[in-house]
Amino acid sequence: MSPSRTARPAVLGLAVGALVAGGLVTTAAPAAAVSPDVVVNEVYGGGGNSGATLRNDFIELRNDGSTAVDLTGWSVQYASATGTSWAATPLTGSIAPGATYLVAQAAGTGGTADLPTPDATGRLALGGSAGKVALSTGSTPLDCATACAGTASVRDLVAWGSSATGGEGAPAAGTTNTTSVSRVAGPDTDVNAADFTVGAPTPTPSGSTTPDPDPEPDPDPEPVPTAPTCDTTPVSIGSVQGDGATSPVTGRTVTVAGTVVGDLQAGGLGGFHVQDAGDGDPATSDGVFVYAPGGTDVALGDRVVVTGTVAEFKRTADAAPGTVTQLTAPLTTVCGAGELPAAATLPLPSTTEQREALEGMSVTLPADLTVTEVYGLNTFGEVLLSSGGRLLAPTEAAEPGAPAQAVAADNALRSITLDDAVSTNLSTSDQAPPYLTATDPVRVGDTVSTLQPSVLGYGFDEYRLQPADGSAAGTDFAPTNPRTAAPAPVGGDLRVADYNVLNYFVTFGGQSRGASNAEELARQQAKIVAGITALDADVLTLHEIENSAVTTPGDDYRAVETLLAAIETADRQDWDVVRAHEDTDVITNAIVYRTGAVTPAGPPQVPADLSAFGNARSPIAQTFLAAGASGEVFTVVANHLKSKGSGSGGDNADTGDGQGASNGDRVRQAQALVAFADQLVATSGDPDVLLTGDFNSYRYEDPLDVVRAAGFQDMGPVLARDQYSYVFDGGSGSLDHVFASPSMADKLSGLTVWETNAVESYAYQYDGHGPLFAADPYRASDHNPTVLGIELTPADVPATATVSESRPFRGDRVTVTGAGFAAGEQVTVTIGGRRVGTATADDAGTVTLSPRVPVLLAAGDQAVVLTSSSGETATSTVTLRSVLGELLDRLRQLFGR
Repeated sequence: MSPSRTARPAVLGLAVGALVAGGLVTTAAPAAAVSPDVVVNEVYGGGGNSGATLRNDFIELRNDGSTAVDLTGWSVQYASATGTSWAATPLTGSIAPGATYLVAQAAGTGGTADLPTPDATGRLALGGSAGKVALSTGSTPLDCATACAGTASVRDLVAWGSSATGGEGAPAAGTTNTTSVSRVAGPDTDVNAADFTVGAPTPTPSGSTTPDPDPEPDPDPEPVPTAPTCDTTPVSIGSVQGDGATSPVTGRTVTVAGTVVGDLQAGGLGGFHVQDAGDGDPATSDGVFVYAPGGTDVALGDRVVVTGTVAEFKRTADAAPGTVTQLTAPLTTVCGAGELPAAATLPLPSTTEQREALEGMSVTLPADLTVTEVYGLNTFGEVLLSSGGRLLAPTEAAEPGAPAQAVAADNALRSITLDDAVSTNLSTSDQAPPYLTATDPVRVGDTVSTLQPSVLGYGFDEYRLQPADGSAAGTDFAPTNPRTAAPAPVGGDLRVADYNVLNYFVTFGGQSRGASNAEELARQQAKIVAGITALDADVLTLHEIENSAVTTPGDDYRAVETLLAAIETADRQDWDVVRAHEDTDVITNAIVYRTGAVTPAGPPQVPADLSAFGNARSPIAQTFLAAGASGEVFTVVANHLKSKGSGSGGDNADTGDGQGASNGDRVRQAQALVAFADQLVATSGDPDVLLTGDFNSYRYEDPLDVVRAAGFQDMGPVLARDQYSYVFDGGSGSLDHVFASPSMADKLSGLTVWETNAVESYAYQYDGHGPLFAADPYRASDHNPTVLGIELTPADVPATATVSESRPFRGDRVTVTGAGFAAGEQVTVTIGGRRVGTATADDAGTVTLSPRVPVLLAAGDQAVVLTSSSGETATSTVTLRSVLGELLDRLRQLFGR
C-alpha cells in the first residue's frame, strides 16, 4: 500500500524539518489515556446546504466525567454511511467536566448564520442525511470497516441514517439540512438509535453555560461600536500586522482604510482583503483579511473604511504554528471605487518571514511555476506550485537523515498552494473541480501560462494564493507534460510490465477496499483494462488486487480471473494467471501472462518462511520459458512491501529521517526477498531474475540498499532517468522499482515509466468527479505503471558450408558459401587441407568465395572447411575423380560438343 492520505494533505515541508514529502509522515503524538466519560454529543451535516441556517457542519463532544480530559492527540473522524475510508480532524486542548467541545467542519455556500467560536476547526464534509462519526484517542485515520466499535482507539462511535453501517448497534434516525442528531439525557447505552434523537442543531462551544434568565445590568457597558465614515482617521494596516508572526494589537478595536484587493465573500471564506498605501516598512504587511460573513457587500477595487477587532485565526486544531491576522465583527463603509495597487512580488524560494510580510496583499509570482501536486484539486480546489521544476520526495533525491531534511526544507521554500477560494469539499458535493475538463487535465509537470491576480492568504497551516475576484477562472496552464496514448518504446522481443490496480475488488462491503458497488467496479475495471492493454505486455505483475483466497475462500482466484477475462476481451489474446497465493492480507500480488509469448517453467514459488511478510504481501515468483527458438528462461518476482503509514515502535517508529514508519520491517522484508531470489536461481538453474513491484521505498532508502547490496541493479535510474512512479505531498519519486540480476540487466533493451496515473487528479478516478469519468487509462490507479523490454538471446545455430559443385575438376573454380558466422569475423577456407581463400562475414553472418580446387589433391572425398577467427567451423565435401578419369571426362565433354 502507498503512504496514507488525510482529508486534506499537508503542504510539502512548510515547517522546516518536518518531513512530510513523499510519505515522510511525522510521528503522531502518543494517544491520550482513554476517558470513560467523553462522548459525541451532537452531529450536524447540513451546514451550508439548501434550506440550512448554519453555514458549517459540526461535531460536538461532551465530558460527562468529573475531571478535565486532555484531548491533545485525539481526533474526530468521519466516513460516509456505508464507507470504509475515514478522514480525521485533530484536536487540542482540554474539555472541562460537564463542558462541551465544538468542532467546526466544512462550510457550504448556503446558510445565514455562523457557528459560535469553535474549539477546533476541520474541513470534513459530513453527510446531510446519513453518515458516521468516531471519536478517536489517536490522530491517524481509521482503517476499520464494520468493526470500528471494537477498535482500541475508538472512544465513541455514532452512525445515523437508515443506510448507515458500522456504528454502535442500530443507527440513529436520519437527518435533513435543518436537523442534527443529539444525545438524549441518561447513560450511554452504546446503541445509537436509543442514545440520539433528531432535532434542530444546537452547537455549543467549550465554556458555554446556561444563560441567567434575569441578569443584572452591566454597570459599565462597552460602547456599541458604530460604522466608520469615509472621514474617519485610520491606523496603518502595517501597524495592525506588525513585523512578527502575530499582530501586536490582538484584541483591540481598530479602524483601517484601503482598497479591496481580494473579494472572497462567496465560496465559504466569508470576507475580503484590504490593502492600504503602505507604511514604508518592508517587514510589515500592508494587507489584512476582514472576516465579514453576511456583512456589507464589497467589490474588487472598492475603497473602504473598516472598524473591527484584531484577531489571530487558525483554521486547524493541530499544534503547528501559524495564524492569520484578521479583523472580526467588522463595520464597513464603502467610499467609492479606486485603483488597485500594484502587486508585490512574492519570490520563490521564500521563507515564512518573507511570506508573512506580504500576508493579505496583492501579489505576483515568478513566471517559471510548475504544477507539482494535484491531489487537492478534487477536494478543495488546490494545486501545489513550485519554482525550478517539480519537487522530488526528499529520499528520492538524497540519503535519509540530514540530507533528506535539507531537501524537504528547500521544497518548502520553493512551493506554494494555489487555492480556488472555495471552502466546500468538492469531492462530497456536485461542484466540479477548477481547471479540469474531460479532455484537458492539469497534470504534475504542467506549467502556469497565466496566473490571475491573486492575494496571499493563510489557512490550514500554509500560505496560499487566493484568486482576487474569488473565482479560479482566470488561471491557465500549459500542457508541458501532456498525456500520451501509450508508453514510450522500450525495444526488445518480450515485454514485462508492472501495474498497481488500486484495490481492485470484485466483492463489496466487509473487507473490501475498492469499489462500493457493481457500477463503480465496471468503471474501475474499464480504466484498468485500458491501461493494461496499452502496455502491450507479455508478462504482467499486479499489485493491490483482491486476495480472493481470503475474501472468498474456495474461489481463490476470483478477482484476478475476472480482470483477466476483461483483458482477454480487449487484448484479443489468451492470458493465464500464475496460481500462487498467500493469506497475509486481503490484497495480494499476482502474475499474469500471454500464453502465446511465454510458458511457465516449473511451478510458481512463494517463500517457505513468510514471517517477515506478516504485515505486507508475500512475494510471488514464476520462472518462464520464452516462446520460439531462443529458449530464453527468466524468473519474475512480484513484490509489495509494508507501507509507510504506520509502525509498531522500535525500529519501525518514524524517526523523522525521511523513510517513514515501519522501515525496520521493510528492511527485513528486503532481506527475505533477496534470500528468496537466491533460492529461485538454485531451483531454476538460470541466473536471470527480475524483482518488480511496490517496495514502498524511495531511491535512497535502506530497503533498496539491501537489494542493491545483493547484486541486483535498480534499472529505473539507469534506463528511465527522471521518471517517477508516485507523487505524494508534492514530491515525485518512485516507490515502484525493477531490479535485475546482472545477467538479466544485460538483456534489458529499455524501460519506461508511463506517467498516466500519479500525475493526474483524483477527479478522473473511477470514484472521482462523475462528469470527468472516461473509460481510458488516465488515473486508473495512483501509481504509474512500468514496462521494460527484453532482448531474447538467439538460439545457438551452428555455421554451415555449401559448395556449388560436388564433383569438380581440379583447377576449376567453385563457389563456397558459409552461413551462421558472427558479423565481421574473418573466415578462412581450406579444400583438402590446403588454404584457398579468406573472406569477412557480412551483417547476416554470411561469406562467399570462389576458390580454385587445388590440382595436387588425391582422388576421393576432400573436406571443404570454413574456420572463423573465433574458432567456429563449418564443413562440406567435394569428391575428386582419379587423374585418368578426370582426363577422360574432360575429353568426353570436349568432343561431345
